[in-house]
Amino acid sequence: MLSFLLMLMVLEPLIGAVAVMVSRGDSVRGPRAVALISSCISLVCAVIVVVGFDPGVAGPQMPTCKEWLPGVGIEFHLGIDGISLWLVALTSLLSVTAVLVSWESVRERTRGYYALLLLLETGMLGVFVALDVVLFYIFFEFTLIPLFFLIGIWGGPERKLAARKFFIFTLAGSVLTLLGLIYVVVVFHAQATRAGLPVSPFSIPDIVQHVRLSTSEQWWVFLALMAGFAIKVPLFPFHTWLPLAHVEAPTAGSVILAGVLLKIGTYGFLRFNLSLLPAASQHFLGLIAVLAVIGIIYGALVALAQDKIKKLVAYSSVSHLGFCMLGLFALNTVGISGGVLQMINHGLSTGALFALVGMLYERYHTLEIKSLGGLARRLPVLTFFFVFITLSSIGLPGLNGFVGEFLVLVGMFQVNRMFAAVAAVGIILGAFYMLWLVQRVFFGPLREPPHDGGPVSDMNWREIAALAPIAAACLWIGLFPNFFLNRMEPAVRQVVQRLHQLPPKFSAHVKMDVEHD
Repeated sequence: MLSFLLMLMVLEPLIGAVAVMVSRGDSVRGPRAVALISSCISLVCAVIVVVGFDPGVAGPQMPTCKEWLPGVGIEFHLGIDGISLWLVALTSLLSVTAVLVSWESVRERTRGYYALLLLLETGMLGVFVALDVVLFYIFFEFTLIPLFFLIGIWGGPERKLAARKFFIFTLAGSVLTLLGLIYVVVVFHAQATRAGLPVSPFSIPDIVQHVRLSTSEQWWVFLALMAGFAIKVPLFPFHTWLPLAHVEAPTAGSVILAGVLLKIGTYGFLRFNLSLLPAASQHFLGLIAVLAVIGIIYGALVALAQDKIKKLVAYSSVSHLGFCMLGLFALNTVGISGGVLQMINHGLSTGALFALVGMLYERYHTLEIKSLGGLARRLPVLTFFFVFITLSSIGLPGLNGFVGEFLVLVGMFQVNRMFAAVAAVGIILGAFYMLWLVQRVFFGPLREPPHDGGPVSDMNWREIAALAPIAAACLWIGLFPNFFLNRMEPAVRQVVQRLHQLPPKFSAHVKMDVEHD
């Protein structure tokens, strides 16, 4: 039954997209109602999957496998483990938020808009539950298409440039990632044939368990996979496409881009680079950690210099994703758990921040920081949510961001104290630019730009419904993190154990972690 729900969760938005395109009646109300119902169904399926998930099992659960191209062994193979579980839940939740924040702001070409949002949800969910290499890559690349059109058609004044830059950057890296995956599959097929293993040539669990690559092969494959995943993250210095895409994207596009799509890159590193290439992961630990730390500090400093709210939040993503990568490449249980949890935390807090920024823009049609001030008097409910999510983003104890950042720093401290210390400076800078933003925009003398009509209205029930579940999730993770960590721990330990299966010269830090655990 749960296997069926997993497939329904992935395919239902696709069905919803078709229903949106053929819906009758009002050209605005009909499509958005169908999109909301469809995304809510996927969210309900995700909740049932979370409830039915067994926290004691490390491998994929709720598997479903259907023949797709039997002549070459490609299968529609889905499953979920403790790493992908929370990414699936995050995707389903933010997809509902994306529909709700678009309710009044999108009034033209609504059928196409909501159909693309639902197609994007299918692609994102498919990436996290695909257990076939070909299926993973199809979903991985498919996510480019809906977001390209969402930015290019419904974005800001420079939307065409932002869409082209986003597409070219991500597609160029993905080609090298494809070459790396093809090489792994070819080697695995040859090894499995010689050994007489009854395995699927494209099964990700089978490949991870059985493929054996030499050290030099691992290095080259690591770099090929890194080309696509690092751009998706984006890891410094591959981040230059992100700020423009965020600024020009419609509100829902920014919510999904920051909340979920950036996690596809970190998920790819964890699922393939760390699991398949233990020697290369140890070899490139220093490189990735240096780039992550530079991204943390660089993103924070550039965010400090911004004069527009949306661009500030965009650069904060570069800094926060640096923390995720730093945790993953601690290569120990504590660091990887913190990195995965921080992926979820960033998706919740930054996705909500972009939603709130969109709500501000709907009211004042400007995001210039100097044009706004003292808005807490006009918008007390919106101010409450903005302050709450800001505290979540900067890692206030008791909220979700604190747990993830703490685990990341502890994990990296066991490997390299200097990297952990510099990253801690990034936390201080993050608190500075976010609290300074809140002070300038929401407190002090009232300052509003010229706008049509009378005084602006505060958040309505639809907007509250879009943000309340995210705020509740931030509080839940902050107060009861073990509920989330316990479900991801078996899968994380499995990754660490694979990293431990190295020649002695590569395994020092991982061995220390396994013995400590």
